Amino acid sequence: MERLKVLASNNQKMVLGDGTSLKYLLNAENKELSSSYLIKENTNIDLLILNISDAVDVHFELERNSHLHLSVLANKPLKTLKISANVAQNAAIECYYADFVQGECKGEININLNESNAVCDWHLASLTEDKDKKSFDVSVFHNSKSTFAQMDNYGVIRDDGKLTFSGICHIKNGSSGSKAHQNAKIMVFDELSNGIAKPILKIDENDIEASHAAVVGKINDEHTFYLTSRGLSIDAAKRIITLGYLKPILKGFDDEDIKKEIENLIEGKM
Repeated sequence: MERLKVLASNNQKMVLGDGTSLKYLLNAENKELSSSYLIKENTNIDLLILNISDAVDVHFELERNSHLHLSVLANKPLKTLKISANVAQNAAIECYYADFVQGECKGEININLNESNAVCDWHLASLTEDKDKKSFDVSVFHNSKSTFAQMDNYGVIRDDGKLTFSGICHIKNGSSGSKAHQNAKIMVFDELSNGIAKPILKIDENDIEASHAAVVGKINDEHTFYLTSRGLSIDAAKRIITLGYLKPILKGFDDEDIKKEIENLIEGKM
């Protein structure tokens, strides 16, 4: 599949797909991004978004039997992030968000699974440091039968940073056979850092499957001891542990240069 460049502009409305598989690169060019995209029926879209800055508001409409693989690398100053989607029957949105934003940032993600067998697969990896203040509110609404959501939020905090994960899966009445699973894990490097994980399940239907897990804790002393006992410095040990903790986000990026950039961002910040 050839990767096509999509120029970003405010209030941009685009139709993506023609019943085939297509790849797109969206370069926000360090500007505000406000765009809406329609993913046509029976279309597979691979969309990579780079150089987002200041404010982002993107919306997706997924028609039946479509699939959106969304990969976002955020490493510029960004105040607000908004991602929303409406997902139709047998359609799926799969999102990988790599967060290296500095300063304050508030993220709001709202996914509506509106028809049967609609799927949301959300993955976030965040590195927070130097008095950064970030919050991510991820909400998935199960509005029909046999819908599925997987939500994985992982973060590392150091140097007086603050990171909050709030995840809500709402399985509404009549959405029987639906499944919702959440994982929220934050690793804290020092006493000044502040991590909060709030996974929430709202269940209005009996015939469903749901689970959530939340872990906030300091770096594993046994792991650092093992690595330092093998001759590594404490800083090198922390870099390796952090890379291992956040590295799973790389599976959402198929461009080798982008993967290397993410690894360099992790190692450089640690």
